[in-house]
Amino acid sequence: MSTQLRYLQSYSAVVQGYLAAYPEDEAMAWAVGGGLETFERFGVLEHSLLRMFGLRDDSRVVDVGCGASRLARQLARCPDMRYFGIDVVKELLDYTRRKVTRPDFAFQLVAGNTIPVADAQADFVTFFSVFTHLLHEESYAYLEQTRRVLAPGGRVVFSFLEFANASHWAVFDGNVDWVRKRSYLGHINVFMHQEDLRLWAQRLGFEVVAMAAGDAPSVRVTERTATGAVPAGEYALGQSYCVLEKPRAG
Repeated sequence: MSTQLRYLQSYSAVVQGYLAAYPEDEAMAWAVGGGLETFERFGVLEHSLLRMFGLRDDSRVVDVGCGASRLARQLARCPDMRYFGIDVVKELLDYTRRKVTRPDFAFQLVAGNTIPVADAQADFVTFFSVFTHLLHEESYAYLEQTRRVLAPGGRVVFSFLEFANASHWAVFDGNVDWVRKRSYLGHINVFMHQEDLRLWAQRLGFEVVAMAAGDAPSVRVTERTATGAVPAGEYALGQSYCVLEKPRAG
C-alpha cells in the first residue's frame, strides 16, 4: 500500500475491516483479493509462473508483499526452497506465521518500501499484486532495490493492472465509485503500461524476459505445481505480469 497518499484508507484498516466482518480465513483471503474460492488457485498460479521462468527447488525467493501466504504455502511444498517474505501489514504477517510453520521460512514486518536483504542474495524477487497499490515512484524505487538484492541472472516477477486489458477496467470503475462516495473502506489501485515498463527496465539495467496480458491463458500449471483443487492446465493469472532479469557479469 502506498505510504504517500494519506487521504486513502490504509491497507491495515482494510484488513481490520474484513476481520470485523468475516471469519479469519475468509477475511484474510478477501484482504489479498478474491476470497476463499480463489485463494489456493492464485497461489498455485504464482508458483507455476515462477517455475516457468526458472524457479528451482533450491532457489532463494524474496516475496515482497507476501500477504496471507498464498505463494508461501505452495513453495513450502519444496523441502529445499529458501524463502523470505516481507509485508507492511502486521495482521497479514501474524496470520501467515501461524499458517506457514516451516522454521527455515522467514517473515519480517517492514516499515515503508524497503527490502532488508543483502546484495546479490536472491534468485527471485516477487511482487504479486503489490505495484497495483503503489505510486509509480515507489514501484520504481522497489525495482532499484530489487536489482541490488538479485544475484546476476536473477529475476524479478511482478503483476500489474493495465488499461489495455479490458478485464481490468472493472477495478478502475470501482476506484471511481469509491472517489464519488467515500462511504466504504478503499485503497489505491494503480495502472501501468507495458511500454513504460520496458523503458523502466532499460533505465534500471534489466533485460525484459516476458510480459503477458492478465486475461491470456499463459500460465502453465504442471503436475509438479498442481493441487487437488487446481489441476494441471493453462490458466490466466488475472493481472498482467512482467519478468525482468538482472544481466550476468560480462
